[in-house]
Order: sequence, then C-alpha cells, then structure tokens
Amino acid sequence: MTSFSDNNYSSKDYSDFRPTYPSALFTTLIDYHKGPRNLAIDLGCGPGTATYPLSRYFAKVIGSDPSTVMIEQASKAAALKNQSNLQFVVSAAEDISSYIHSPGSVDLIFAAQSAHWFQHDKWFNECAMALRPGGTLAYCGYKDHCYVGSKLVNDMMLEFSYSDQYLGPYWEPGRQLLRNQLRDVIPPSNVFTNVQRIEYNAGESDPSGQLMAKTMTLDASESYVRTYSSFHNWRKDHPDEIARRDGGPGDIVDRLFDRVKNVTGWTERTILQVEWSSIIVLARRLL
Repeated sequence: MTSFSDNNYSSKDYSDFRPTYPSALFTTLIDYHKGPRNLAIDLGCGPGTATYPLSRYFAKVIGSDPSTVMIEQASKAAALKNQSNLQFVVSAAEDISSYIHSPGSVDLIFAAQSAHWFQHDKWFNECAMALRPGGTLAYCGYKDHCYVGSKLVNDMMLEFSYSDQYLGPYWEPGRQLLRNQLRDVIPPSNVFTNVQRIEYNAGESDPSGQLMAKTMTLDASESYVRTYSSFHNWRKDHPDEIARRDGGPGDIVDRLFDRVKNVTGWTERTILQVEWSSIIVLARRLL
C-alpha cells in the first residue's frame, strides 16, 4: 500500500492538480482492443481520472483502489454525474477475483499511473484469471514534468525530486520502475501476447507523440508538486514545517519555488506549458 492510501492524503488535490488523460490515450486502447466491450476494470483508479473516460466505451466499468478516501471521492463524483454504468470498490490490484462474478468475464483491464506500485507476479496472475481469451491488458504511466523551453528549471526540478538533500529518500520503491518507463514490468509470455510499448520522452521525442501535457500557472504547478507521494512522506518527517498557504513560514516546496521565481522572474500567475514523459504498454490475453 502506498502513501496515496493514507487517510490524510488529499484526494481532492490529486484530482484538481494532476494532469488528465487525453482522448488519444483511450483511442489507442480501443484501437488495440478486439472483441466485446462489456466490462472493463480500472485498477488503482484514484478519484476516477481514467475510469470516467473508459465508461464511454464499455457497458460497465469497475474502478478499484486500496484507498478509501480515493474511492469516496470517485463515488461522489459518479453519483453527481448519475453514471449508472460505474462501480467503485476498495480493493488491491492483486485481488480482482474478490469483486468479479466469474473468471474470464473481463474484456479490458487498465492501470493508469499505478502499475509501478503493484506486486507484479500476483497481479499478472489475477489479470490472466480475470480476462477473457483475447482480452486486453493495458497500463500506462508518466513521470518528471518538464516546463517546455526551460531546461534550467527542469534541472532544478529533477534535483529537488531525486537528490538526497530533498525528496530523493522519500519515494517508495515503485518510483524507480516508473522512472525507467516500466521497462521492468513485463507481461509474462505464457499468458500474454502481442505486447506493444508506446514511449514518449519529454524534450526529446517528436512532439506529435506527446501524451501527457497541461497548461498551468506556476501556482498550480506548485500545487501539483504537493501531490507527490514523496512530499507526502517528507511532510510526515517534518511536521513543524508549515507551508505559507497553510499559514506557516514556509516548507521545502515554498523554498523550491522561491528559487524558481528568482532565476526566471516568473510569478504565481505565469502561465506555463508543461509536459511529462510517458509510457503505454498493451498486451493481449492468449486465446
């Protein structure tokens, strides 16, 4: 279980300040998928960021997450939207069998920005059990946001995120899998075939292949950084450091963005183009 499952983690901030998934992601999934679209599962669904778009393509979508606060947030939104084909359950990704009616009944299993947290051997076994023959397994992730055209700030962000003097020691082990574009999360060949990887490297790849991007103010960018699991863990170790927005003298994120403003002249209202390196992995359950 990750820090996102903590009861005091802000699911609302996650929903408000994380990037949303573009229609191109779901087009990629549906173009790859073959056969019925009766049931899809969104694992590690958080507040439902990917669950809701999936519901446009499948008769029923189940979003599962081990975090009670995330599922509460997702369920409230579903009730407000009156979407009857959505169901949300509190469950680990490795326990699909606890809420599906029968093995082989799922058409697509998706994990967006969550597969790096799973127990992979057990998870792949659960996916193989749940998917119908020919069904789709898909997972994607994104990492290390970049300010387009601002290498100096991007280097500062990488240092802040991963050096030992800042947030480096506070990431959970799965983060390294994500940093490596999920290359070590490999569907077993005895149950999955036709594996495809679609990779985009921010600042390096052809911009036409960009998947995760967002226009945001510097202030919103700061709020995004505060959704890091590493920052959540850092804050547990530094309860006396209170952010200015919470009435305190400032914390580690305030100090970072003070530096950014000093070297760039940006203000809280400066509008920035932000993109993330990303990866999509697609696989098909053997017939």
